[in-house]
Amino acid sequence: MKKLQPDWLTQGWIDAEYKKYVVMAYLQAVKQNFSDRKLCPDLPELRRHYEAGLHFRRCKGTLNASFPKQVDQIDFKTRTVTYKSEVTDDAYLSEVDAIMDFALPRFREALTEGQHLWERIAASLTLEPIGLLPLRPNEGYLLIHHNPHSETLVYYFCLTLYDDNEPGGRIVQFRFVEKTRKSLGHTFENMKLDLVRRYRHLPNPATFMLEARRSYPVEETLLPIARQLIALRATG
Repeated sequence: MKKLQPDWLTQGWIDAEYKKYVVMAYLQAVKQNFSDRKLCPDLPELRRHYEAGLHFRRCKGTLNASFPKQVDQIDFKTRTVTYKSEVTDDAYLSEVDAIMDFALPRFREALTEGQHLWERIAASLTLEPIGLLPLRPNEGYLLIHHNPHSETLVYYFCLTLYDDNEPGGRIVQFRFVEKTRKSLGHTFENMKLDLVRRYRHLPNPATFMLEARRSYPVEETLLPIARQLIALRATG
């Protein structure tokens, strides 16, 4: 997968035409992943690139405003004085400006597309508790099931540090446990009881079942969305 480094703007050759090619190649790879319904890590990385570009614009404006100025023109009729900065953009900064003029709206467009895709997929999923939840559902199991298939993926999860940048304000970590199959005699409730029997360090685990009506990439899409849903459920 084509990546865009955090310092892509100032890395290597500073040329507007070349950087436009770099941006377009990156966004083409991102949009292909979105077409394949793979949201991560592209969506959060794309958000960081867009926010970094906005931050650059704000800081550059603040920096230019702080430069010393000299009198440019005096209008005695209106009693006004016009000033101009003693420092003007050199060719380097002008080239960087051209690059950002090109990149920012395209980052925003791709970011909006990815966010809408996230929302559509999240709305199509169902997260339901299996059995009774403990008062503090900070640790337990996530069962991922794709209808109409019988295969079910089992993950251990735990909520760790608080982080304002994370959905729900908590970081959720996953660890793959096993792959099993749902049947008439092996229901989701049976799966939970079997996990409790085998892993006695969690006598009353919070257990959720994430059900998808169609197949989605697990690592790139289902787990990131499940991380958000579980954090919101645990803190709600």
